[in-house]
Amino acid sequence: MRRLVIVFETSVRRLCSMRTRTATLLACAVFITAGLSGGCASAPPTKTIQIDSDPPGARVECNNEDLGKTPTTFTVRTNPQGEFLGAWAGSPTVTFTAYPPPGATNLYIQKKSFSPNGFFKAGDHIPARMFFDLHQSTEYLNLNPSSK
Repeated sequence: MRRLVIVFETSVRRLCSMRTRTATLLACAVFITAGLSGGCASAPPTKTIQIDSDPPGARVECNNEDLGKTPTTFTVRTNPQGEFLGAWAGSPTVTFTAYPPPGATNLYIQKKSFSPNGFFKAGDHIPARMFFDLHQSTEYLNLNPSSK
């Protein structure tokens, strides 16, 4: 009888030991998988902007980088709030510029500028669509009222 109890205790210990090892391995696998799929190692989210113009075929740039002719798309990195990304301080504005097609007359260069996020500063949200009407002339605000 004593021998049967010892064999039973040994079997129970091995079974518990195996369950503990299995549970530990499973927990490690879950943590490793979670660590590889998220956190600091993951790429920042992106958002795609649909860019169009009137007339179509305008050349578009973003901060002097050629994006091609309209209609086109541009994918930009963003944060979870959907803002243009900046740095700690003094980030340059993000400026999109549309140039009229070559040889076109009575059309104007158009610009759209956005402020990126920064240190304790929310940035402008990234639009889903951007439209440039090259028939509209750019108006400027005269900050010097004495000059006419």
